[in-house]
Amino acid sequence: MVLTEGFDEPSASCLVLARPTKLLTMYRQMVGRVLRPYPGKTDARILDHSGAVFRHGFPDDEIHWTLSPDEKAENDSAKARARGHHSRELTTCPKCAAVRMEGDSCRACGWKPETKPRHIQIFEGELGHVQRDRSVRDLPRDQLGFYRQLLHIAADRGWKAGAAAHRFKEKFGKFPPWEWNRYEPEPPAAATVAWVRSRSIAYAKAPMRGTPE
Repeated sequence: MVLTEGFDEPSASCLVLARPTKLLTMYRQMVGRVLRPYPGKTDARILDHSGAVFRHGFPDDEIHWTLSPDEKAENDSAKARARGHHSRELTTCPKCAAVRMEGDSCRACGWKPETKPRHIQIFEGELGHVQRDRSVRDLPRDQLGFYRQLLHIAADRGWKAGAAAHRFKEKFGKFPPWEWNRYEPEPPAAATVAWVRSRSIAYAKAPMRGTPE
C-alpha cells in the first residue's frame, strides 16, 4: 500500500506497479501518481510487475464512468474485446519474459513468434454415385487390381510377408483370396500410393503402434 492513493508528487515520472488489483479505480489511482503535469516533465514511465495492464488496459484507454451504485466503471477497450472486437494486447516473451505486443518480436532478446501448425484430421471414405433421392451408391471397386498394386508396393519397399494382405484387409475388411498371390504385381495408381501413404502417417501418429513395413 505504498503511495497507492492520496500521494501527490507531480514531478514523479517513474512508477513501479508492484501489487495486483482487481479494482479499476485503484489501478487508475496508482498510475495517476505519475500522470500529473510538471514543468520540464516530458514523459511518464510505468513498470508493471503486477500484470495490471492486462486486466485494466492502458492508462489512456477510454473509461465509462458511472454514478450509479448498481453499475461499475468499465474500460471501453476491454468491453469492445468482449463483443468480439479483439485488438492486440500486451503479453510477455516466452523466452526472456520481457513485455511485448501480441504478434511482435521481442525487442529484448529477439525472439520471434511462430505460427503453430494446425492439426488436420483425416477420415477414410469412398467415392459414390449420388442418386436423386440423395442416397449414395458405392462405386464398383477392382479389389484384385488393388491387391496387385499392393504387392508391387510391398516388393518395392521391402514389406514383410503378408503385409500387403493386411493392408488389403484394412481397406476392404477381409483378407484377399490366397490364390491372388499367384498374380503378377501391378504398378500402383496414384490413388493407391496416396492411400498407402495416409495409412503410414496414421500408424506413425498412433501411440505404441508400428507399421507393417
